[in-house]
Amino acid sequence: MKKVVFLLAILFYTNCSSQESSTYREMKADKSMSEFFIDEELEDLSMIVNFFESEICLDKSRPKVDCYYEYNKNTITSAVYGNKELELPIDYKLQQKLYSKIDSLFFKEIWIDKTYFDGFDLDTEVTEKSYDLNLFGKYILFLKSLKKEDVLFRDFYDLFYMSNEISFGVQSTVFYQFEKKEFKGIKRRLFFAIYYLTVNDKKHNYKSRKP
Repeated sequence: MKKVVFLLAILFYTNCSSQESSTYREMKADKSMSEFFIDEELEDLSMIVNFFESEICLDKSRPKVDCYYEYNKNTITSAVYGNKELELPIDYKLQQKLYSKIDSLFFKEIWIDKTYFDGFDLDTEVTEKSYDLNLFGKYILFLKSLKKEDVLFRDFYDLFYMSNEISFGVQSTVFYQFEKKEFKGIKRRLFFAIYYLTVNDKKHNYKSRKP
């Protein structure tokens, strides 16, 4: 009986270990990420990356860097250089379900609803229905902390600090030039996952600023 219980315990442990996200393990192994975020936050961040990759990389045998490169290139080519409406093959309903799985407090460290004033009427506030990055949230501050490590994160933080919103049209002119090597590494994958999910959220809330 003891042997049976012991074997079941081993099987249970093995199963749990196999279910642990490889993305999460990458994040844990990354010194800057593991020092900046607690384990629960890394689990949420790995969930975000895993969801994005499941949407852009249907062939699981393909290298992830290829999926990111082609997705970025095709999206910008079609929308900017093809003069077509922005198309993002990301299931927004599934994206909303992803939101519900993220800790609500940590979610606000990444995304927030913004409030604007209606023109010159400072008494009329307009709350944007789409999410944008939180300028003072932990995720943006993480990018800021990497300014000496990665020029992309430095430049993105500086631009976002000035505008306080993501602009696909502005970033696309730079991102279009990126080669495959620009998408290597778990921090780069996280960056582009959050970036494109934010753009997708804006796309589905286009009229967000109308009172």
